[in-house]
Amino acid sequence: MAKIIDLSGLACPLPVIRTKEALEGGETEEFVVVVDNDDARDNVSRFAQSRGCTVAVAQAGACYHLTIKPPAGQPAGTCVFPGAAPAPRTTVVVFASDRMGEGDPELGAILMRAFCATVVQLEAPQKLLFYNRGVFLTLDDSPVLSELKGLEEMGVSLLVCGTCLNFYKVQDRLAAGQVSNMFSILEAQMQAGRIIKP
Repeated sequence: MAKIIDLSGLACPLPVIRTKEALEGGETEEFVVVVDNDDARDNVSRFAQSRGCTVAVAQAGACYHLTIKPPAGQPAGTCVFPGAAPAPRTTVVVFASDRMGEGDPELGAILMRAFCATVVQLEAPQKLLFYNRGVFLTLDDSPVLSELKGLEEMGVSLLVCGTCLNFYKVQDRLAAGQVSNMFSILEAQMQAGRIIKP
């Protein structure tokens, strides 16, 4: 019988961190992670898949059971894409606000629109990270939505803090990027060769 790890009731980023610990524990067989919300389900699934593991999701009442299986013949702690090279150092842009700078809010909004329009014209960064009020830039009424969608089409990864979307009660208005978590946001910054914060 597969080992069960109950992570229900844990807030972001603990479900991902506990799953990482399990993957690094040397398990050779599949195991089941139990979570109780959509964000944890999606975040844990993406994390395990990024390590080369397969994930099967089943709903059981208010919970989700994620069956995580390492690549054949490898312990879970070695889940990686076969033949994968170390990730190159990347340029990451961090949006902690929907305004640029600390001065007048109207001016800050104007500058942020100019910044996003200019980023599209320059060499595109590999990742954009959005947290706190920065998540408002990814919503359906964002003045820079077309620029962000253009960057997505170019292959730029947009990671949007799920905790922040939930705090502001705007999760149903996300129009660009994917819901992410603090583990992935911090990991992206730690792996970055350069971080830009407008």
